[in-house]
Amino acid sequence: MNKITNNVYHVGDSGCSVYLVNTQSVDGLILIDCGMSLEMIKAIAKVNLDPNNIRHCILTHFHIDHIGACHDLKKFNNMVKFYAHELDAKAIEEKGHDEQTAASWYGVKYNPITLEKRLKAETEILKFGDFEFKCIHTPGHTPGSISVYLEIDNKKILFGQDIHGPFYPAFGSNLKDYQKSMEKLLSLDADILCEGHFGIFEPAEEVYKYIKRYMNLNK
Repeated sequence: MNKITNNVYHVGDSGCSVYLVNTQSVDGLILIDCGMSLEMIKAIAKVNLDPNNIRHCILTHFHIDHIGACHDLKKFNNMVKFYAHELDAKAIEEKGHDEQTAASWYGVKYNPITLEKRLKAETEILKFGDFEFKCIHTPGHTPGSISVYLEIDNKKILFGQDIHGPFYPAFGSNLKDYQKSMEKLLSLDADILCEGHFGIFEPAEEVYKYIKRYMNLNK
């Protein structure tokens, strides 16, 4: 568990990187993705954050390494509400999408969860406490991939999970959509990028270089 900036933490890596925002309000703790390990999430108690105070989880896309622990988290803490884009919602809420979710790659069984809300707009804001989580539709890796943008203490933070890909027909990947999505992210001029598998990048120049490198690799 590492602190990134005020109220923003890297919980750890289990399948993917899981991030947490403490709203310090009745909306409690917000997760960006779940990863594949409930025990990793519960370990936030070691830094005096109560896993029972997790109230919301924004899912960036439907891959098992990002959603695998959702069902266990809901059983552990029934207060948690989940959010994802409508184009990825079916695979999150139903069984039988093991190739699309890559559950078959990992040889695991995915237990579906019910979403509190399916995001539909090009940009949709989820307001928790005093924080505005701007959910930006960034298709490419999957049809319903989203990136989450948040401003805290004059810092522009981008949760841009899986900017690197990969891209496969089974995922519904689209490289033209990906290029447009990355242009959107570059226009944000984020100070900090919290990526899905390769760590945290800052300042803004490093964020720009990271995104541009993968755009050039995936033309």
